[in-house]
Amino acid sequence: MIDHTIMNIDNTCDEPANKKRKTKNGCHIETADNEKKIMSSTSFQKSSKIRKRHVASFRLKATGETAALTVPAASRIPVLLTDIQHLLLHSLLGNLNLTQSPRWYVLDKCSHISKTTCLIIEGLSIKHWEKYEDTMVKTRKIFDNVVEILTPSVYGGSLVKELALVPLSETEKESIIQQYGSMNLALEVRKDLMIMMKAVFPIRDGISEDFETTNLDEKFPRTQLILSAWQLIEENYPVPLKGKLKNAYADYVMSKSEYKPVTVTSPMFGIDCEMCLTGAGSELTRVSVVNEKHETVYESLVKPYNNITDYLTRYSGITKSLLQNVSKRLEDVQKELRELLPPDAILVGQSLNTDLHALKMMHPYIIDTSLIYNFTGERTRKPKLKTLAKEFLQEDIQKGTMGHCSVEDSLASLKLVQLKLSKSIEFGDAVHTNRQKYKENAIKMAIQPHYALSIFNHIIEQKKTSLVVGCDNITGDYHTFLTQAKESLCTQLKKNKLKKVKLNTVDGIEDVISTITETDDYNLVMGHLKLDEDSDDMKIVNRVDEWIANIWNGLKQSALCVIVFGGTTKENGIAMMKVKGTSHGSIK
Repeated sequence: MIDHTIMNIDNTCDEPANKKRKTKNGCHIETADNEKKIMSSTSFQKSSKIRKRHVASFRLKATGETAALTVPAASRIPVLLTDIQHLLLHSLLGNLNLTQSPRWYVLDKCSHISKTTCLIIEGLSIKHWEKYEDTMVKTRKIFDNVVEILTPSVYGGSLVKELALVPLSETEKESIIQQYGSMNLALEVRKDLMIMMKAVFPIRDGISEDFETTNLDEKFPRTQLILSAWQLIEENYPVPLKGKLKNAYADYVMSKSEYKPVTVTSPMFGIDCEMCLTGAGSELTRVSVVNEKHETVYESLVKPYNNITDYLTRYSGITKSLLQNVSKRLEDVQKELRELLPPDAILVGQSLNTDLHALKMMHPYIIDTSLIYNFTGERTRKPKLKTLAKEFLQEDIQKGTMGHCSVEDSLASLKLVQLKLSKSIEFGDAVHTNRQKYKENAIKMAIQPHYALSIFNHIIEQKKTSLVVGCDNITGDYHTFLTQAKESLCTQLKKNKLKKVKLNTVDGIEDVISTITETDDYNLVMGHLKLDEDSDDMKIVNRVDEWIANIWNGLKQSALCVIVFGGTTKENGIAMMKVKGTSHGSIK
């Protein structure tokens, strides 16, 4: 492709030799030959800048940096395998399927990515990397960014499924938005939500009530407003995950020793806490709990163990005199709340993650009013409780100059949830109402009954091409998603020939690598390996280092390379990613 901007710059230099030019002040005279040299130099600089502007690049955001292996293990919070999957989709389709900017990375100039190559290796974990990092010289030369990823096997998930299932396009979103309300819930396939939640929290088996047979005066099930396990992690709620997050919350307690499955009749409790500053940071000073009848069922002041440096009276309403004779400590409150709350309680609050951190407690069933109400259409811009109460409840809260009342705040949150349940899933949420503009397109397209479509649907839909290569112990797992993709889109593309979405089964591991390196006519090439756990670790790691170098050396410029160690049942995995730039040569 010829850059016309560069051509125009060069054309200005075509002047007769020895022609002289004066500046406006008449003080500076140059010959045309000198001018040509200057213009040529300027043209080169400008063309270099132009080319630079068209080079894709990858970098981590704050959430990604927290997951990086450069962060100490005790402070590290892994990203999810679906985060890697979102990166793959982003690199393929640009900003087409993004409803908000990626939470953990920045992919600049993504439309200029020439190809995406991903190698997934099951059987290698973060422990292998930490033990053999020094021997993987070639891999370390290539990748600057290495992040820890949560292994699906920790919560009973499927690595293939989580890589294959992707967010719905705007067209498909409309078919389920009424039922599920939050697209984050839909992404995870709602029927699988409790599977992951049960793996994280001690929830016993049980059968949910049918919403249609209940006598509740609600327009949709309250369970649809509950945050999923993934959302709890993303919104910084304390979650008892295996791995490094377990260390981060080592001194936290669960609200019950065992939970019942949440149902459409599970009781809701509004909760709010007030905090002060001590030498150790933010600590709990007051907690209030209200029930669905708007009765205060728990109210207590709490004395921090550390010396208070700021009572934060203007926010908390707590003063020195209020805490003068208080003897109750954090563990007393934890014990009383554990006795008070039923095993299927739904906790309701505004940005309740802050309150649970203050309580140092973990709970599976959360409704967060800062997420189910929205004015801007952007989930990351959360409204204040005072604003929500004024707008939707016509109530003025937090009016005094002596701080908030935790009873008032917890009650306002509960009322907001009850109001929404009496209206609709879209009520008060601009994220949903803004989707109305997509409905005309939705009507024109066939609506699929899937809650999440495979990555191959999107590849076909956008006329991209893909190759998945592996041995026969893995490719069968992908076959289902490929078949669904072709069948579900055939009706939408009757007159168009389906682009290639190919599954290639080869004889051995080395054949997988050679196929990846020799294939250049697909937008996405995904290689998937399962390693024998009985293999010698050192030999395997050395071979992996060679595989990665070969794949990298075979890539053209502007290609995105993603390497995933899938982890094991006991240890998390890692992911490495980089866009090959003009300065990156072969690794030897």
